[in-house]
Amino acid sequence: MARDAHSVVVTVHGPLAADDPPVLCRAVEEQLRRHARRVVVDFGPGELGPAAFRTAVRIDRICRAREAVCALVSIDPDRLSQATAGSAGVGRRPLVASSVAAALSLDA
Repeated sequence: MARDAHSVVVTVHGPLAADDPPVLCRAVEEQLRRHARRVVVDFGPGELGPAAFRTAVRIDRICRAREAVCALVSIDPDRLSQATAGSAGVGRRPLVASSVAAALSLDA
């Protein structure tokens, strides 16, 4: 995890195992309690599996509940955007980018 005054970047190394999503979500919640206003989750260079998509949606919901910006990074941002669009519900969608730098520069 990397952090500045208002943002936190969480980098996922490798595919998510069955018990990884709750750990990742708790880490995001902890950072939001520490006053992060933007959470960037970098899923790394690998292909995203079903656990990553479910986790992305869950993290977006956690961020929305705390009125924080959620940005997701993937080598396949179009696929991630499509996967999260239907599950994001009413209101804003998570920001999706192909790099951490791009995610940090996106406006909510």
